[in-house]
Amino acid sequence: MSNGLKLAALYITIIMGAGFASGQELLQYFVSFGTSGIWGLIAAGIIFGLTGWAVLDICRQHKLGDYRALIGHLCGKRIGMFLEWLVAAFLFVLFVAMLSASGAMLQQATGLPFTIGVLVAAGLTMAALWFGLDGIVWINAVFAPIMLVGGIFIGLYTFFNQAVTTGVGFENVVVPGWIVAAVVYASYNMITGVSVLASGSRIAETPGECMAGGLLGGLALTLLGICMALPLYLHFADIIAVEIPFLVIVVGYGWIFTALYVMLMLCAILTTAIINAFALSEWTAGYSKMPKRLQCGLIVAFAVPAAYIGFSNIVGYVYPLFGFLGLFQIILILLSWIKSRQMIRQ
Repeated sequence: MSNGLKLAALYITIIMGAGFASGQELLQYFVSFGTSGIWGLIAAGIIFGLTGWAVLDICRQHKLGDYRALIGHLCGKRIGMFLEWLVAAFLFVLFVAMLSASGAMLQQATGLPFTIGVLVAAGLTMAALWFGLDGIVWINAVFAPIMLVGGIFIGLYTFFNQAVTTGVGFENVVVPGWIVAAVVYASYNMITGVSVLASGSRIAETPGECMAGGLLGGLALTLLGICMALPLYLHFADIIAVEIPFLVIVVGYGWIFTALYVMLMLCAILTTAIINAFALSEWTAGYSKMPKRLQCGLIVAFAVPAAYIGFSNIVGYVYPLFGFLGLFQIILILLSWIKSRQMIRQ
């Protein structure tokens, strides 16, 4: 169970990036569809739970220790290599989104220039990457409980202390319905989720630990998503056009509460930025003899100017493009998992 909880914590930090903690993903993929968005959150949570369990179980059964081994097992070397390149592109997009989120958050919270926030996140990412895998593991262990407890507390507190609704729901122009939105959201998030869980599966020793890691992670993400979506419904008219929706809400509760939320956002931004930059540097290491730290520096250098695309634009328009890739990957994983479990029963 201890290993299952560790995997669930890792799962939470993978999915709960700045898009989630800022309220931007929740706003665009769930709250934008009115109260039907709650069902969308539940549907996404089920996909997270089952797919996470399946990834861990497949890797444990076949002794697959990383994403490359998993995708090669699922669809062969040629298709696997093609998917690897697409996943690498998405890892870069996610890293860019985190830098952009940092710039938007500090600009909205303090009035500092957007560039300052981008450079702060880029510098802290480089500092963490300097310590390699040990630094990544330590950061996840510290920040995961903070993000989970802090997110639930802020979501419920702001919901139960706001009695007036300022409007709810509009027709999302990117995805056509709440069911599609839930599938797209889960699919693009699982691109990173699968790659990190495949590596983390090495600590899963029993089928029960695989099940706990996947299902507890999915359940926690569903609960967290609902808690943080509730206040977004109440403040909908005030937050529809801002980069960091939750920051608009928490400012009304004083500087202490605002500082707590900014700290939560920084945790979400940094963990996601570091995980994706590290995963991308690990992938590039297989194709380049360049020193690892130099590779990390180049990744950061290319990501900084790309951050000016804008956080909400990346979440609303770039993320969904990768949803089709994620959906294909999820279908492959679930079909392979069902087949392997049937063979075990026979």
